[in-house]
Amino acid sequence: MTIKLTSKDDEKRAKIFKALSEVKRIEMVRYLVRHPEHKTCGEVGESLGMDKSNVSYHLKILYEADLIHIYRRGQNKYGQLREDTFNAFLPGFLDSL
Repeated sequence: MTIKLTSKDDEKRAKIFKALSEVKRIEMVRYLVRHPEHKTCGEVGESLGMDKSNVSYHLKILYEADLIHIYRRGQNKYGQLREDTFNAFLPGFLDSL
């Protein structure tokens, strides 16, 4: 596999590695990998023993790195992995979790 080296891609890689440099965020990604059905942000936090403000903070960083997609349905926010981003920049990473 050949990875193209462009400054835009390098900036994205830096965001991805920064987002994954925190253990709680890796745990959140692992949870979303193991529970692919659409989970609310509250369910993710509850399963990891985190309060709402911490969950929001960590999900925002994962979202900004384009690692997850967050969408609203009614009053609830849902988190879903962006597998395309993982496959493009970190092939095999999700399988390692």
